[in-house]
Amino acid sequence: MTDHKQDFGQIFGPAIGLIDRLTGWGSLLSALCLLGILVLMMMEIVARNLFDSSFDFTWDIAGYLMGACFTLALAGAMKNGLHVRVTALLDALPARAAHLIEMAACLVAVAICAVIATAFVQLAWLSWTRDTTSATAIRVPLVYPQAVLAAGTVLMTLQCIAQALRLLRGERLSVAEAIE
Repeated sequence: MTDHKQDFGQIFGPAIGLIDRLTGWGSLLSALCLLGILVLMMMEIVARNLFDSSFDFTWDIAGYLMGACFTLALAGAMKNGLHVRVTALLDALPARAAHLIEMAACLVAVAICAVIATAFVQLAWLSWTRDTTSATAIRVPLVYPQAVLAAGTVLMTLQCIAQALRLLRGERLSVAEAIE
């Protein structure tokens, strides 16, 4: 490892490690949200088939859990190379050009994710300040599901930054196996 790359590793290593740990927690919470959806749906099936009734909250809460599941899993998918990426061009280019294109793509991703995260944070904040609730029977304070969406998109932004830092350290980004 050259001194230049070693310096980047020492500077960015702790930040990347922290982001990766947060990403792991986001992935765990995402899995728990998916489990929550399963439990809610099973409860609804049992209630309908055995007791001829339904819960008022099942579909609302399952919808919030689904949004949480998606956004909290974004960063883990990015870290593990599970997002759709077209690598054919990168494979055909010289290593230096491919590296520059990957870095540019990471920086564009950071910018896009930061805009989305900012919008979700502002939405949650607005719901908090206005005490906004859902228009359903259970009147869920919308700040809670919106804050989870904001956290997931902030985590995705951080993981995009970590990906750029990995490239600066000279690492190759994870790419999942292609399905053919």
